Amino acid sequence: MAFSQTEAEERIRAALPESIDDSFPGCAVGVFSNGKVVTSDFVGLADVAGKRPINADTQFYAASVSKQFTAVAVMQLVIQGKLKLSDDIRKYLPEMPQYQRPVTVQMLLNHTSGIRDSLNLLRAAGYDYASRSSRSHALQLTMDQEQTNFDPGTRYAYSNGGYLLLAEIVARVAEQPFGEYVEQYVLAPTGMTRSFVLDGSPAADPNLALGYVVKDGKIKQSNEYPLFGGSGGLITTVNDLAKWDYDLDQGQKVWTPELLRLMTQLSTFNSGVKVASPNGIYYANGLLVGPHWIGHSGGASGFKTYYARHSESRIGIAMLCNRGEINPLYHVDQIILALEKGLPPASERSVEAAAINGRYRSESLNVTYLVEMNSDGNLNLSILAPDESIRETMTLEPTDAGSYKSSGMEITPDSDGRGFSLKMSRFSLSFGRVS
Repeated sequence: MAFSQTEAEERIRAALPESIDDSFPGCAVGVFSNGKVVTSDFVGLADVAGKRPINADTQFYAASVSKQFTAVAVMQLVIQGKLKLSDDIRKYLPEMPQYQRPVTVQMLLNHTSGIRDSLNLLRAAGYDYASRSSRSHALQLTMDQEQTNFDPGTRYAYSNGGYLLLAEIVARVAEQPFGEYVEQYVLAPTGMTRSFVLDGSPAADPNLALGYVVKDGKIKQSNEYPLFGGSGGLITTVNDLAKWDYDLDQGQKVWTPELLRLMTQLSTFNSGVKVASPNGIYYANGLLVGPHWIGHSGGASGFKTYYARHSESRIGIAMLCNRGEINPLYHVDQIILALEKGLPPASERSVEAAAINGRYRSESLNVTYLVEMNSDGNLNLSILAPDESIRETMTLEPTDAGSYKSSGMEITPDSDGRGFSLKMSRFSLSFGRVS
């Protein structure tokens, strides 16, 4: 159904959280068709103290949406014959430990390397905020790990450390700083002139958004994120992501057919089994590939981002928010419904996830969990005592891998809806549905 621009904006705004208005931090949303912006809306403030509104050129920290740009840089060098996906990373990073089994470039791209997460390592080293660490320190900390978390190529575990190493490989092979390479060969050819990769604190810019968290109506600035590229580090705008989407759709200055083939090639374990979540979401190279959509989300303390593309209909959507408590996947799905384009949910898993509501039991713990999805797409979890009193409640947020996570706890629904696995730092348990 076709709408006027005004009606489309109203529908997008209605699909966003009620707490977003022109006096709070907010979001920029763009919907693209055939590589062109068909509708957009901008709600809230980029800078609350300065009362600066969000617009199409507001620059947001993209967080893990950056990973596809890192992967594109790698694939460009692969196409040029300057590196191979099957190469041992020690060919380019000889100072890395010699693990029991080689870690390949492909494993870094697919999160199957077992390389430890650089952000978690920084926290363990006493850096509560990644912005307080330099790129060189984060890189050295990642390289100093004498062991991988598991036998490389046998498991999937999302690792920011792997993408930090990829950025270093690009820099060494291209013989120029990683950010400079991405800006010259990835961003500039697509016309993304308002985007760049961080290499230290960003220069003051009147369009740069500050990050915030809103809780109980109170606004708290939360402008902490890594100041270097690889796993994150991209600063971008909705207008620039429209140009990225256009090149993917028909520009082909960067997104050549060969690069698209490599980027969307599904990853496999050493056994040949494809790397997938229980509900059919596959990890490719810096992108999640579902039955209908390809894309990636991102998050930092005061930012949440999302970019995805429905290839069959040639529709793309971007959502950039300077509010850390927002779940962009849920609201993108609401926007798609509101625009009545007949598309499946961009999250690809929201229909399956809704079916998780219910009561689950673990005999090992003699405890029952009550699980309900709230309006933001997060899971409310109540731990019930034998007398049905509530011992504890918590909220878990969805992850790119199809699980739901809170501090120290992760729930992954079974593909048949009969239960879920609970993973904590030192053990895992299975829960079965009782109602």
